Parts: sequence; structure tokens; C-alpha cells
Amino acid sequence: MMASRSLACLGGGALALVAAMGWQAAGHAQEDGALTIELNKMEDTAQGCLSSFLFDNRTGHQLSRFQIDLVVFDSDGIAAKQMLLDMAPLYEDKKTLASFLLDETDCDKIGSILVNSVPRCENGSGNEVGCIDLLEVSSRSQVPLER
Repeated sequence: MMASRSLACLGGGALALVAAMGWQAAGHAQEDGALTIELNKMEDTAQGCLSSFLFDNRTGHQLSRFQIDLVVFDSDGIAAKQMLLDMAPLYEDKKTLASFLLDETDCDKIGSILVNSVPRCENGSGNEVGCIDLLEVSSRSQVPLER
């Protein structure tokens, strides 16, 4: 059984402000490696569209804090939903599969998913990491995952 991850929806203005403040801060740790996010699967359930994302942390260390801002677009390209997901911890050199409901509609109503930002990303020492620069995205679904 997969553990559900907590999520909170934020309004676009509040989230933009949080993201802008977070990425304006000085002192981001320089990192090598990559953090891959794959949209692995989407399936319709009675509750809506269930998505499975595979996170592969190849940054060389644990990420003790990791939040990702996703925007779901409908099949006409209109932003339908924005969500902030807390995916931490992401262990060093480890893949993690996380499943959650994207929307209360059928999956075929979703046109694409955008990784809008990574407002919070910290290594095990509590130092801010520039995860957006390390991010690689892909999709095994017909729905594209974009950066």
C-alpha cells in the first residue's frame, strides 16, 4: 500500500510570492547531479484521477525538505488546478514512488502538468539547494510533464 503525501492548494498570487522570495535568497548551495521526476502512471478512480510520480534523487545527498509546485492544465491548455506538494524526505541515491489525486475529474480531461517551481529544497544539513537547476522531468503517460 502506498502512503499518501499531504498536499495543500495555494492561490496563484500567494504561491508566486513565496516562490519569488525563496529563490531571491542568497546562499543556495551549488550541487551536481540530478533530481528526476517522472509522471509514471495516471488512472481513473471513483475519487478522480490518481497519479503516480517517481522521484529519483541523484543529487548525492538526502533532501530533508522538498516541496514542489504543480499546475494542472486541462485539455484546452487552461490552468485548472495548482497544488503544493511536500515530498520530503527524498533519500540519497534512492527512488521514491508517490501517488495522489490530481483532480476530481477523469484523467483524459488533463492536458499537461507543469512543474512550476520548487519553493523549498534543503539538504540534510538544512542548507538551501537549487533543486530547480537539477530538475529533469519526463512522462510515461500520454499527459506530458513539463518544466
